Amino acid sequence: MKIVNRNQNKSIKFWGRILPVILLLAVLACSMTSCMSGAGKITSIKKGYAITDNMLSEKNGLSALELDKLADAIAKQKTGADIREKLVAALNGYDMTAADFDDAKVADGTLAAQPEKAAAFALNVLKKAGVDTNGCVKVSPDGGEELILTAADVEALVNCFKTEVKTDEKLGLLNQILFWIGQGFDWLIRVPGFGSFIMGTLYFAIVLEILMLPLGINQQKNSRKQARLRPKEMAIRNKYKGRNDRTTQEKLNREIQELYTKEGYSPMSGCLPLLLTMPFLIFLYYIVIDPVTYIFGAPTELTSAFLTFADAPFAAGGLGLNLGSDRGTIEVLSLLRESGISLDGLANFNYFANSPECLAALDGLVESIPSFSLFGLNMGLTAGVGSQDQLILLFMPVLTFFVYWGSGKINRKFTFQPMQQTEGQDPAQGCSNKMMDWMMPAMSAWFTFMVPAAVGLYWIFKSVVSTLKQFILYKAMPLPTFTEEEYKAAERELMGKDAKNNKPAKREGGPKNSNVRSLHHIDDEDYETPAEREARLAARKAEYVEPDEETSADSKTAEGAYGDGVTLKEDDRPARKDNKKRDQDTKDE
Repeated sequence: MKIVNRNQNKSIKFWGRILPVILLLAVLACSMTSCMSGAGKITSIKKGYAITDNMLSEKNGLSALELDKLADAIAKQKTGADIREKLVAALNGYDMTAADFDDAKVADGTLAAQPEKAAAFALNVLKKAGVDTNGCVKVSPDGGEELILTAADVEALVNCFKTEVKTDEKLGLLNQILFWIGQGFDWLIRVPGFGSFIMGTLYFAIVLEILMLPLGINQQKNSRKQARLRPKEMAIRNKYKGRNDRTTQEKLNREIQELYTKEGYSPMSGCLPLLLTMPFLIFLYYIVIDPVTYIFGAPTELTSAFLTFADAPFAAGGLGLNLGSDRGTIEVLSLLRESGISLDGLANFNYFANSPECLAALDGLVESIPSFSLFGLNMGLTAGVGSQDQLILLFMPVLTFFVYWGSGKINRKFTFQPMQQTEGQDPAQGCSNKMMDWMMPAMSAWFTFMVPAAVGLYWIFKSVVSTLKQFILYKAMPLPTFTEEEYKAAERELMGKDAKNNKPAKREGGPKNSNVRSLHHIDDEDYETPAEREARLAARKAEYVEPDEETSADSKTAEGAYGDGVTLKEDDRPARKDNKKRDQDTKDE
């Protein structure tokens, strides 16, 4: 049989409790990451690019073969997407490689476009990126350089890197379900929320807790059932109190499990609501973080194209919003709402081959954007260094931490808690509870740093509403409490069962009413009342007979017959047993 030491056993129990929580947090983090990447910007260069004859004209300085070689050199660069962006800006008449270039000056009109210098600006971009430009220039007879690259060549390079956006793509089953839920969220924003995304988020958290109320009621019933078993569980734990060896702990856990099985209680029943709630949290995160997809109903590729257009520099034909993150579309919508910028520029955006079709698919989006303001702050932004609102929003992760930490403490008062280390339980349970007290708030605060403030605000709303729901359930179905006498009654009941089940058998040929302590029942005497102990000791004293003189003389005669210092084993055994009984009685007294 394999022996597991006590410390190893405690370690296994501890990680058995904490690993499910870590796995759930990992699933949540991975789901968030997948959502972020799914709605990310289009930043890569299309692999199937090609310079075709319809891209060329008499204005081109390079042949199709030379342009194709140049395009291949650009695509092999790690910063190929960045080169494409700067080439588009060069085609529009802006040199993004210039030391004094400022995209904000392009946006406010203080920096004028110079389309006649498109070829020279593009050559600067290629040289800066380390692309071979020998075919783009030729040496003149006077030793100078003559530019062969033309604006038509730059346009051909830009056109070959354009991508086709699927604007009529069907939503998958999961996205379709999320879209239906998003329509309900949109109704909460428009009707009871009066166009406020923040108020809609609050109503959304309330509706979710109402939908999850049956699971909460079932969990509270399980808590009440476990609380009713507390006296019997304590009686079992007190029975083995002070014994920490592995065998005793296994026996203790086995008896508690038998008690749960007999009473129809499963400790795992409390995990079911948590497992069912986690998918809802992930789904709702998707909806809150990406309204364009799950409220407006845009396909994934169209959403990515929208983000690319919003984040692209103004010189390259984009909106130049300088997004703090590409996590969904909520930040873009909040900035569009504040600035009032139109999406009309998307029709001429040189990143996509079907830009006018993309604009038509997003028709009406700007007019349907809700308000993300709360006390004058744009809650659609991500906390961090940037605008004044972003600096102020740094308090959101801190607020999220304290709300989660406080709600965890309050919920613990309203729900049944297993016996802690001070009551005789494995210390790993107390350690795991302390880790949960700090781990969940810390993880929530960390996620709030990475997402727009509206998402952190939703988590705060949900935590507060969940705590309020738990308080109502606690008042409607309070946990039972027990007096000291009820705990003692449970101990007496357990002691009576042990006495009945563990009654020692009589030994053949032994004294009457023998009370032999068995190794299997060594704990039976732990629950003897003082009267029962006195009765047992009196019975043992009554069985003991003092040896008379004749018996002593016979012993001496027998000893002499067999030699000095030798006694018969048959005569010596009862005396040794009596001595052991007397020693035990003295010890018990």
